[in-house]
Amino acid sequence: NGACHRFLLAFCAAAWCIVAEPLAWAQDSILGPIGATTPFVAAPDAPGPPATPDAQRPEMLPAPRAAVPQRPDTTVPPLVPSASLSIPGLAVDPRPEPLTLAEVLLSVLVHYPLLQAVERERGVASGRLTSAMGAFDTNVNMAGNALSPGTYENYRSDLGMSQQFMFGGMSAFGGFRTGSGDFPAYNLAQKTADAGEFRAGLNMPFARNREIDRARATRAQAQLDVALAEPAIERSRLDYMRSAARTYWAWMGSGERYSAGERLVDLALERDKQIELKVEGGVIANIDRIDNQQNIALRNGIVIQADRAVQQAAIDLSLYHRDPSGRPLLAGRRRMQPVPTPVKPTIELYQQSLARAMGSRPEFQRLALQKEKLVVERRLAANQTLPGIDGQLLGNQDAGYGKSPLSGINGLDRQVLQASLVFQMPAQRRDARGKLQTLDSQLMQIDRQISYAHDQVTVEVQDAFSMLERAYEFHKQAYKREELAALVARAEREQLRLGRSDILRVTLREQAKFEADILEIAARQEFWRAESDLRAADTSLGPESPGLLREVVNPVIPQAK
Repeated sequence: NGACHRFLLAFCAAAWCIVAEPLAWAQDSILGPIGATTPFVAAPDAPGPPATPDAQRPEMLPAPRAAVPQRPDTTVPPLVPSASLSIPGLAVDPRPEPLTLAEVLLSVLVHYPLLQAVERERGVASGRLTSAMGAFDTNVNMAGNALSPGTYENYRSDLGMSQQFMFGGMSAFGGFRTGSGDFPAYNLAQKTADAGEFRAGLNMPFARNREIDRARATRAQAQLDVALAEPAIERSRLDYMRSAARTYWAWMGSGERYSAGERLVDLALERDKQIELKVEGGVIANIDRIDNQQNIALRNGIVIQADRAVQQAAIDLSLYHRDPSGRPLLAGRRRMQPVPTPVKPTIELYQQSLARAMGSRPEFQRLALQKEKLVVERRLAANQTLPGIDGQLLGNQDAGYGKSPLSGINGLDRQVLQASLVFQMPAQRRDARGKLQTLDSQLMQIDRQISYAHDQVTVEVQDAFSMLERAYEFHKQAYKREELAALVARAEREQLRLGRSDILRVTLREQAKFEADILEIAARQEFWRAESDLRAADTSLGPESPGLLREVVNPVIPQAK
């Protein structure tokens, strides 16, 4: 057994000597030190084989010259700054002050076009109310007629006014008319005294249309539409500010991811200088430096992708962050700051958010106003089931020279006071009863919707708080992982310095540290996105309310150097 063991050792050593020398020769020839001479081309002063006399030299055809292999270019191109932000016409915000969430939300309230479009609903509803008030306008009627020449030459004029009142369903009318000339016997009523004839009257419902009618119902519903514009605007305001807040946190995190990529590149560049000294000293083969350089190229690509993510986040944020004229404003890198560290949420925060949401969510106000509109419509339908009993009082009086006390058609001193009572009602009243049945069902639908809205708001607040609380706990784990990954990466680099490790293991440790950095940044982003969602759910999201940001204390995040 001992002899066999020694034989195997000797055989392996011999095989290694045979294989290692050509491999080292090939490596140094193709991947040799930067600036070295390739072994395929003999040096100018290298001694050649002894010369052979021409007589003794056999005639041989000239051998084709072998192609000299080209050494690959191992130089890593430098990072080039992006030219996309230097495009003419872009509005860039170069201020050095950190961009705050309150500043972005205030810009949304003042300059965001879609919110401004929704706010025009106030004008739309006000216009509808004005149209509904048209039913109570004072109507003025005028007419003139002249018949000449003819058998009966006469001249007539008429001026009248009518007014529908907003109470009691009453309406009034009055007028003045003149009629002079010759009139046929069957039209003598058109003739008046010299000063004309005055008339006035009053209509008053006693049952149907006394408490409500179509004109007053339309006016009441238009007034409710004016109030309904506010919850619609508030809902849009919360949605747009929530979207702006999430975009803001994405922009903030993109800057930190870019910085993490730069740190990763700096580590590889610093190590490249150390490896270069070792290669020049013959301590290690040049392939180790080439391996590190491809790692530099890989990390440069990560930085370029992170730079693109920063630009995309800034472009997305510019939809909400605008200058005083309302133009989208690209926030510069100088305005970035680290994403704040999460703050532990408490049960008191959940209880306050739920109570605030139940009292101020626009869905409740919208459903309540819609219910009031249906109540108005139901009152009108119930009104239609009543009998139509209307009273009318009418009087007219001739005035001026030419009056005659004669009775009959020749009398021009007419003084008339007329009272009338009118009754009208459908026997079955199916139209009104059918509307009542429909509106009762619609009111029940609204009640169910209000009940569900309470459940839905409760669930939204619960879900947002759950996301916030779990995001806080997740960040604690991600933060600890980052600390441990930084410790391991530092230890592995020290091992490499002492010659107890290699570049591959160091690269893997640094990659793990980079991934831990990215995860920790994402955990902070997720926490503040959840915090914005919770404030949007309880309607407190806005530039005037800092939320949990008032409790933030920014720690120093450990970073590997």
